[in-house]
Amino acid sequence: MCVKRWFLVFGLVGVVLFSHGAETASLPGYEEFRRMDRARRLTGQLHSADLLELTRVAPDLIARTAQAHGTDAVMIWGAAELTAEWSAKQALFESAIRLSGTNQAVAFRFAVAAARQKDWPMAKAWLAWVAERDKDNLAPWLVELWVWKQTGGDQPVRGPASWADGFEDYGSDAARARIALLEAGGYSRYAARRLGFMPETTVLQMARDLAMPPMETTQADRLLAVARAMQRRARYLLHELVGQSLENAVLQAARPEDVTVTEANLRQVELERRREQLKTLLATVEREIVDLATELEMIQYFDDVLTVGEETAMKRLAATVRGTGHP
Repeated sequence: MCVKRWFLVFGLVGVVLFSHGAETASLPGYEEFRRMDRARRLTGQLHSADLLELTRVAPDLIARTAQAHGTDAVMIWGAAELTAEWSAKQALFESAIRLSGTNQAVAFRFAVAAARQKDWPMAKAWLAWVAERDKDNLAPWLVELWVWKQTGGDQPVRGPASWADGFEDYGSDAARARIALLEAGGYSRYAARRLGFMPETTVLQMARDLAMPPMETTQADRLLAVARAMQRRARYLLHELVGQSLENAVLQAARPEDVTVTEANLRQVELERRREQLKTLLATVEREIVDLATELEMIQYFDDVLTVGEETAMKRLAATVRGTGHP
């Protein structure tokens, strides 16, 4: 599955890169992004040299802005999220954790970044810390399982609480922090949101990895719980879609004993129907709505994604542009 085709926020943002030398006066705004979006739709190219240049964020701008707001935990967290180089990223995360009084959202994001960097001791320590305090959240356990597989499964991974049924990777909170940093750095409200909605794919890629054969069949029940939690009240469509893929993989490769073959088949039909609904909505909004929306309407769209979720935000944007009111 090509995630860029499925996720309107991702399609709008593209890939955020980091480069030297950007100045506030030359930062891109709504019209620059609008022109690039139109070119992208005409050519069908999700990536181009012009788009990559447009979405570059300068490390020196991030560093200067963070330094100017050195006691603001949210700003420092935003800088950590936007920084690519690991030693600088680690230092910023550690500072954000200290300033925030060890906020569990910041701690989880730090743990995931450490896991991606293959700093296994750091990742394991913070994942254990978060899991102990966020017992209803299955996301720390999912990342722990991924780390366990990556490191050869030398020790059994701890299971989540038996009642846990939520999935929160704190992507929305991280997006707010990035947006705050970018606005403080001189980006317009629109551009800060375009760039602040960086693809939240790290944890989702871990879920996809765990769905690949050979699946950890001893964890099938828990993986199924994770898959369904990802689809429940999903903030982003991509969370739901990856949750669907993980659920399908579990039902096909390691179906739990309490799920019959008939139930599994019916569920897969239901998942495919839902996937087609989302595909139709996304295509409609991308093709008929986005190009007509004003800058303020798009700003509201991004803010709605953070508060009510991407699906509702798309429906609201479509209704606003068409002048029919909200659903």
